[in-house]
Amino acid sequence: MGLDNLLEKLGRNSPDAINEAVRVISKIAENILKDPKNMKIRTLQKSNAAISNKILALEGGADCLTMLGFQETATSFTMPSSTSIESITEFKEILVSWKNSIFTNDNVISQEDKKAKNEIAPHEESTKDVIKPVVLPPLELMYSNPFLRRMEVHANDVLQYEDEKLRARCRKLIPVTLLEFNSQERLRAVQKLAKKDQSLDVDVSVQDMLILELLSWFKNDFFTWVDCMECEHCGGETAFSHMSTDPKHLVYTERVELHRCKSCRQFTPFPRYSDLNILLETRKGRCGEWANTFTLCCRAMNWDARLVVEENDHVWTEVYSITQKRWLHCDSCENICDTPLIYESGWNKKISYVIAYSAEEVQDVTWRYSSNHKAVLSRRKNCLENQLLDALFTIRDKKQKALSEPRKKYLTKRTLMELVEFLIEKKSSDEDKKGRISGSTAWKLRRGEIQCDVTSHVWSIHSSDLIDNNTVTIKYCCAQDKYEYSSGSNILKALERWASGVFNHQSVFRKVETDWKMAYICREDGKVEGALTWKLDLSNCTKRLDSVDIFFDYATFENGRVEVNICSENSCYSLPRGEKKMTISGIHDVRGLTITAKLTEGKGNCAWQHAQLFRQNLDSSDYPFSIILKFK
Repeated sequence: MGLDNLLEKLGRNSPDAINEAVRVISKIAENILKDPKNMKIRTLQKSNAAISNKILALEGGADCLTMLGFQETATSFTMPSSTSIESITEFKEILVSWKNSIFTNDNVISQEDKKAKNEIAPHEESTKDVIKPVVLPPLELMYSNPFLRRMEVHANDVLQYEDEKLRARCRKLIPVTLLEFNSQERLRAVQKLAKKDQSLDVDVSVQDMLILELLSWFKNDFFTWVDCMECEHCGGETAFSHMSTDPKHLVYTERVELHRCKSCRQFTPFPRYSDLNILLETRKGRCGEWANTFTLCCRAMNWDARLVVEENDHVWTEVYSITQKRWLHCDSCENICDTPLIYESGWNKKISYVIAYSAEEVQDVTWRYSSNHKAVLSRRKNCLENQLLDALFTIRDKKQKALSEPRKKYLTKRTLMELVEFLIEKKSSDEDKKGRISGSTAWKLRRGEIQCDVTSHVWSIHSSDLIDNNTVTIKYCCAQDKYEYSSGSNILKALERWASGVFNHQSVFRKVETDWKMAYICREDGKVEGALTWKLDLSNCTKRLDSVDIFFDYATFENGRVEVNICSENSCYSLPRGEKKMTISGIHDVRGLTITAKLTEGKGNCAWQHAQLFRQNLDSSDYPFSIILKFK
């Protein structure tokens, strides 16, 4: 079939059906272009709901897949590896351009297209019926304590998530079909791994995978972080100046920041909206706007979700996992799920009060977000603990007054299970120790939410250390996350945690896969390169160095790459590609050595995991990294 005939045939469908089909086909093409060697994403099952309902059900839908490069079989469409990238790109661009042209000509433009073309503004006349503000019930404050009054306000504000029109409007903006398709693929991959290793306990569902997909879409495709506004006068860089009191600015919000341009010195307003109808249009802000809108998205997906407010100026979301029977921490700003200790361990926050709010309950969830409950209690001075409990019970009873008895019993049982969870302090992992992603470095440093690692460790070798056969060894076990410095069977020093033994490191962390029971060091998600350097000082050793034996275990996947270099003052040696052992002789007059590992390359969304150092089972006591120094 020719291209013109195909487009004429596809154009017989409804505008909504065309828009959705082109969107799904474009996303399929984009996934293939991002990871062209992945045959899994080149196979589309006809039984898949997204493929069946959004593409194959349309007149000309199957022809679009054929034109894109897929070949039809009895149960699926498969794209051969020989299909050129150029042809995929060309057809996708043609299809999108055709869709935009007919929608423009027919004056049938989707809300997303209008936003992209700046044809719609918050609260303009033509969309008053669409973005009419949600009317919340009047609030009569019961408490005089400022903290408890804030709790009452938050408890009332979250009722907006239950507005059916607002949720329906939000759901139309979420690419549900595509996210469901991706989550099913993600779940299948996990299940396949579980079949290979029968010891794995994979207690997850499509909903759990869908939460991860929604977080990724929200972070990467939907919402935008704002540190400072671009100057609306000259396009230059601005900096926060002060809060506006001008009534002209205070429209639909009581908080408007004024950012002053560093070039033209003019002011640009940045309204801090809480009206969700406006946020669905502007799609930008900081953590308040992000968490507010993401929680709405979760409720639009019909999940039990609640807004979590931390007293020291951060907010996020919790979603209840039906399969796991527990609340999952979800931070849309960071695209992270189920790492609740990250704020205390990674951002250096002094947790005091963390309260979760939904239409049905209000809960003190502070204990989920701290590994030191005693320290937290010492900081809780906003009210007496019994006053807080009384307020929680009072507000919760008010919220649940109109609920059915079965629903009340379910919520009570769920609350009791959650309280039992809080009885045990959790221990932070390296995943929890990762710093904040969202916001500029200067902004995060001002807030004290990232930590600078200034502990540059140097392994100093002394003559007195050479107890056994003029030899010393430095070795690291990733499973136990510890170093040992020894001479023969004599342990001279032991260090806990991988970072305590390195001279410097960049964009790497120790990944612990609890499901697979593996540990390794890899790049941080989204980083192009990671690096670590170990430094040895030999200036305090009177004996001459004879040789160095290096054992450096690593694993690569796809085209992931690990480069290891051993350098002295005068020369450098590289670990041969694919080799993990190396002996260097004849370097007698050296005062120091450095061992540097660089982690690069990889493919797709998991590229950061495709170069791994010291990968080993958590039960292992072996040392995948060792340096043996032999002296004369």
